[in-house]
Amino acid sequence: MWGLSLRHAWGVQKDEKVAFRWLRRAAEAAVGDLEAAREGKDQTAVKTELVLAIYEVGQCFFHGWGVPQDKKMAVSYYQVAARLGDSDAQQELGFCFANGKGCKKDRKEAAKWYRAAVAQGASTVGLAWIYKSKYT
Repeated sequence: MWGLSLRHAWGVQKDEKVAFRWLRRAAEAAVGDLEAAREGKDQTAVKTELVLAIYEVGQCFFHGWGVPQDKKMAVSYYQVAARLGDSDAQQELGFCFANGKGCKKDRKEAAKWYRAAVAQGASTVGLAWIYKSKYT
């Protein structure tokens, strides 16, 4: 949350570079915590933190917040978070595939990720096309 606060200037002076470092550290720490949690502890909170941190690092790469813009790297981070079930990452990944941002344009793959996000309650406004038979 500190990284997000720095990135968006929530109660502090905006500093995207430091924000990126904190978000990346959070993702790395969450991976270690998840590995430790596999030894019988509840993984829910750790997984939630991990997914949020991975998604936010992807956002940094996509928008160039505190790090040089790299949409291919953003797609990589979105894919990890999306596979872990993050609906925001699923939507971003759908957008990237639908528009060829950081990856080859692939409407079928975009529809898959948009449908995954919709299954978790994301809005379908403007997404009627994802249910056409050629995308399922």
